[in-house]
Amino acid sequence: MSEEEDQSGRGSEDRIKASRGARNAPEVDAKRLMSGEAWDEFCDRLKAAGRHILDDEAPDTPLDRAEGFRYLTGLVGAGIESMVKFADPDRPVFYRTPDSAGKWGAENADNQYLWARIRPDATYRVTGVRTNVFDFLLEVKEGFMQLGDARNFATFTAQELEVESDGTFEIILSAEKHAGNWVPLDPDARYFAIRQYFYDWENEIPIPFEIERVGGEGEAPPLLEPADMARRLDDAGEWIDVTIRVWNEWVAELRANQQRNVIAPPRKFVGGADDIRYGNDAYKLADDEALILESDLPDARYWAFQLVDLWFGSMDYTNRQVSLNGHQARVDADGKVRVVVAHRDPGVPNWLDTAGHLEGILQYRWIWTKTYPVPTARVVKFDQIRAELPADTPSVTEAERKKVIHGRQRHVAKREPVT
Repeated sequence: MSEEEDQSGRGSEDRIKASRGARNAPEVDAKRLMSGEAWDEFCDRLKAAGRHILDDEAPDTPLDRAEGFRYLTGLVGAGIESMVKFADPDRPVFYRTPDSAGKWGAENADNQYLWARIRPDATYRVTGVRTNVFDFLLEVKEGFMQLGDARNFATFTAQELEVESDGTFEIILSAEKHAGNWVPLDPDARYFAIRQYFYDWENEIPIPFEIERVGGEGEAPPLLEPADMARRLDDAGEWIDVTIRVWNEWVAELRANQQRNVIAPPRKFVGGADDIRYGNDAYKLADDEALILESDLPDARYWAFQLVDLWFGSMDYTNRQVSLNGHQARVDADGKVRVVVAHRDPGVPNWLDTAGHLEGILQYRWIWTKTYPVPTARVVKFDQIRAELPADTPSVTEAERKKVIHGRQRHVAKREPVT
């Protein structure tokens, strides 16, 4: 779940909301499920979602087309988890979306995203053990921004958390005020989301969050009704189809309106705090070209650069160096950071691997920041990269690069355990 939708996106969100039809009567939905109609309609939505991969304005290189259908399979899994598998607010479970296997919305490579379905008239208990993870945000949300449900009702930060001497903590979600760590539930609240930030991938340990509804401990769920299952299929189909369409439209607009390889000033986005700024800029490089980014450091607790593909999903941050944050990147002696975007390894520390994409999106994030520097960019020939960087820029060997990638693989395995 990315924060990347600008202020003009508000009209799109309202349009999506208005396009939703009213619910059928329960007996109608039960009939649809029993006859197989609900399943057929769900499959039709999947077929419609697949057609978006083939849109005239969608990327059409062999690599993009192959990754487009892989992207769609990730959306199918995320839609089913969100709207079918983990859709019961009486028995909430934290699940990941997006993650390395199911990407969407230009998710931050440094984040783990957790969601749980809730209802506003219930009380929930969230527990965990504070680790050395860099930071995290807890949010009460209306839903998913690409479906038009973009409102955030409450945010709770790691700095506000009261923690016991052994590192354990408890957070209560409820409409009525509660002592200790309390997060209020708005009448329109439908999701509780957690975003963990990782800066030192080698050493930081994810917090193992758990959630339960107070008063529901030990209860078995009621037997599944046909009408309920029909509606879950409807919701899953909508989630998948709308998600791919909305982000496709977003990228198409960016590609149509942005000059390639030019960096725009960072901007604030819908739902973002005053001290958060983002950049979304298009790049396009020939086989023998590279892009050198140069920036003053923001006065920020967190900053990062990353590459995003034309389906608006982060590139393969597990197996390639497609992202660099303030802990990972090398800062030069003059206090500036310089990043090289290239199709093959130039043997410098701050390389962003395009993963074979001649065209894509460059993102930068200044988070919890007091200043808003604007990076510059220049295209150079690949064999001129060294001449364009400071003389004391270190060399990175193939063995050293593999060690870095191995560290990324180990970190993602820790934050995305098999469930």
